[in-house]
Amino acid sequence: MIIMMISGIFKTYSQPTATVQFYAGYSAPFGDLRGKFGPTFNTWTGGNPDTNTYYMSSGVNYGLAVKFPIKKRSPLQITGGIGFDAFSNSVTYNDAGGTADISLSQSHLNIVLGTEYNFAKKRSKINPFVGAEFMLSVIGGKLTIVFPTQTQTFNMNSTLRFGVQFGAGTDFVVHNNIGITIGAKYAFANLIGKSYKEDIGFTYNLGDKEHTMNGSTYKNKNIQYLHIYAGMSFYFGR
Repeated sequence: MIIMMISGIFKTYSQPTATVQFYAGYSAPFGDLRGKFGPTFNTWTGGNPDTNTYYMSSGVNYGLAVKFPIKKRSPLQITGGIGFDAFSNSVTYNDAGGTADISLSQSHLNIVLGTEYNFAKKRSKINPFVGAEFMLSVIGGKLTIVFPTQTQTFNMNSTLRFGVQFGAGTDFVVHNNIGITIGAKYAFANLIGKSYKEDIGFTYNLGDKEHTMNGSTYKNKNIQYLHIYAGMSFYFGR
């Protein structure tokens, strides 16, 4: 039995030809994605220091990632995947300006492709990595205002943006074909493709390009966020 335990500890896991990961976690908005509503109903978007933001306070993420070494035993891997980040914020007002419950959300469907460097040693069950990926993001959103006598709903027109994200994490091998992964990635979601169009009726646009409206100039908005995640890894081809 002792011999079996020792052999299990020092068992060599060969490099997989493919890794598939399922993950979920917390997303923290930064840059102009993060903001706070104003203190009163009449100033819930205007008249406060966060006027030029998207007013998000927190979010969640989940998705699927795949990894392939560029050649056998290479520490460099090609990475890709699809993920979803959902951000939101809400507030209740009951003052002289009005009474309402306001809920605002923004969603990011991300398709990514990039590279990763794996620091794994030959006999290691703890495999740290760092990487960078290009992102194609489909961004949407929704605003709901619930008044005492009616509800108004506004929908964001879906739009495409291009960006990059950088990340690091660790894979813990628990079985020849199964592992646990944890990590974090920081995304710059709208580096390319910024635009502005006027809102019409009950639809609105991302409006991340500098523009002037009602005599006020609004600067370019930079959407950034941090994903913190954990999940399962499945190794193939060992």
